[in-house]
Amino acid sequence: MLSAIESFRGKTPVQSARAGLRGSLYGLGSERHAIYLDANATAAPLRSVIEAVSDVMRSNVGNPASAHGSGAAARRLVEAARDNVSQLIGGMDPESIIFLSGGTEANNTVIGSFLPQQTSTFLVAPVEHASVIEPLLNWGSDRVSWLKVDSCGRVDPDSAREKALEARGPIILLLQAVNSETGVIQPVDEVVQSVRAVRPEAFVHLDAAQGVGRIRLDRWAALVNSLSFSGHKIHGPLGTGALVIDDRIDLRPLILGGGQERGLRSGTVNVPGLVGLGVAARIRTEMFDEAQDHMRRLRDSFEAIVSDGSSVRVHVNGGEAARVSNTSNLQFNSMDGMQLLAHLDAAGVMASQGSACSSGRPAPSRVLRAMGLSERDAFSSLRFSFSVLNTDEDARDAADIVNSVVRRIDQ
Repeated sequence: MLSAIESFRGKTPVQSARAGLRGSLYGLGSERHAIYLDANATAAPLRSVIEAVSDVMRSNVGNPASAHGSGAAARRLVEAARDNVSQLIGGMDPESIIFLSGGTEANNTVIGSFLPQQTSTFLVAPVEHASVIEPLLNWGSDRVSWLKVDSCGRVDPDSAREKALEARGPIILLLQAVNSETGVIQPVDEVVQSVRAVRPEAFVHLDAAQGVGRIRLDRWAALVNSLSFSGHKIHGPLGTGALVIDDRIDLRPLILGGGQERGLRSGTVNVPGLVGLGVAARIRTEMFDEAQDHMRRLRDSFEAIVSDGSSVRVHVNGGEAARVSNTSNLQFNSMDGMQLLAHLDAAGVMASQGSACSSGRPAPSRVLRAMGLSERDAFSSLRFSFSVLNTDEDARDAADIVNSVVRRIDQ
C-alpha cells in the first residue's frame, strides 16, 4: 500500500521537461528524471493542491467581498483555508491570520509599521533573510542594532540582552525560526526571554518561512507578536502566504484599498491560491511526523554518501546545531561553488548557492560569512534542500552524481 507521502508524488512539469539531462559524461544513464533539491527556494505543488486550485477556478467562484451567494461561497472557502493554516501553525486563532502574497510582503508590513516611530530600534542578526535585511538597510539603517551569532549562525541570547539594554525607545526583535541556507533552528525561546527579561514590552516578529511544516511552532506561539510564512515552501501555490498577528497589535498596511483582510491587505482575495494553501497546510498537518522522518532520512543518507565518497573534504555548515529535517549546506574544500553548481545542473541535480533571492549575485553568502566562514569557503558551499516529493533513490543518485562531478572537477 502506498504511504501518505508516496500518494502525493508524481513527476512534476520541471522533472518532465528536464528528463534525460544526465549524460554519459558522469557515468549515468539519461533515462531518469532530473533531481530537484532546491525545496527551500520553492517546493512543487502537490497534485491535490493543483486539483483543488483548478476546481475553484473552474467553478467560477465569486469575489469574497460580494454580498451574493457566490461571494458567500468564496468566503467559506477562504475561511476553511484559514482554519487549516491555523492548525498547521499550532492552533493560533484563525482570526489572527492575514492572507497576503508571502513572507516578503509580511516581513515588509511588520517592519514598515514601526518605521514611523523615529525612536524605535530593530534588533536583528546578519543571518536573517533579505526580506528583513533589505527593508531595514533601505528605510531605517540608522536604527538597526546587530546581534551576534555563533559559528552555526545561532543568535547569541546574551548579545540580544545587551542590545536590548542599550536601546532607547520601542524595541522590535526580528527573528527567523529556521535559517533558509543552513536549516539551523534558532534558539527562539532563549533569545526572546533574554530580551523580554529587560524589556518586557519588546515586539517580537518571527519569520517562519522555513520553519512552517518542518518544526512544531506551538511552543513559540505565546512568545511572539507576529509570524510570517510563504505557502510555496510547503507545496502550496506560489504567491500565497500569511502574517499572523497578535490582536493587541495595530500594524500599518503596505497596500491600501478596499480594506480586505482586516484592512491590512487590500485587494481582491486570491481564492484559488488560498484554497490551495489550505489544502497544503491540511496535508502537512496530517502527515507532519511522517514527512519529517522521510526528509531526514533522505538528507542524512545524502550527506553520508557525499562525505564518504567525495574526493575532497566536505563539511556540513551548521551541522553541529539542531537543523530542520530537509536542509544540507555543504562546503567542498575551496572548490568553485558556481562551477560545481553549473556542472550539477547539467548532470540533472538542481541545488543552489545561498538563498534563491540572492543566487544571481556574484557575492559570497552573507549568512555563511556571518558564521565565520572565509570568503573562499563561503563560495565553496552549496545548499541541497529536500521535500516530501523526493525519494530514497533521489538521495542516493544525487549523492553519487555530486561525488562524480567533484572528482571530475578535482582532477
